[in-house]
Amino acid sequence: MSVIVKGEYVVPQGTPYMADALHSFESRKLDGFGGKMSTKIKEALMKMYNQGINPEVTDLKVNVDSKNYKVTWEAKLEPSKDGKAYIGFVTRGSTGNDADKRALGQIDEMKRKVGGEDYKIVLDFKNPTGNYIRQFFYTYTKPKEFPKH
Repeated sequence: MSVIVKGEYVVPQGTPYMADALHSFESRKLDGFGGKMSTKIKEALMKMYNQGINPEVTDLKVNVDSKNYKVTWEAKLEPSKDGKAYIGFVTRGSTGNDADKRALGQIDEMKRKVGGEDYKIVLDFKNPTGNYIRQFFYTYTKPKEFPKH
């Protein structure tokens, strides 16, 4: 059994820091703009978990069209390979000069805030054209709240 979750967003003209908004996969602190990717994926993971399946995100494809300020993505969710319930999904990253350094610098703080366990990187994304983006996408467990079935 697999579930496909898809989404897209377009950065509206006039949005502050439009290039930065391209990597607003969830939402920005600045103005709340974003594609709500983590929200949509977590909802699908929870639905699978509530059906008695220990889920995980096994594949993620991201396309950033810097010219048209459009982002599309597709996630594949399946029963977890190790039997744990990977009910969490989170992303952190940056854009522009020093994006790699800034993105890598967010990982430890993100893990402390999220409070999950068994983190698995689903995708280490580097935008190949246009505005440079470095984005990490993780799935994780919370076994005290969502033990494996």
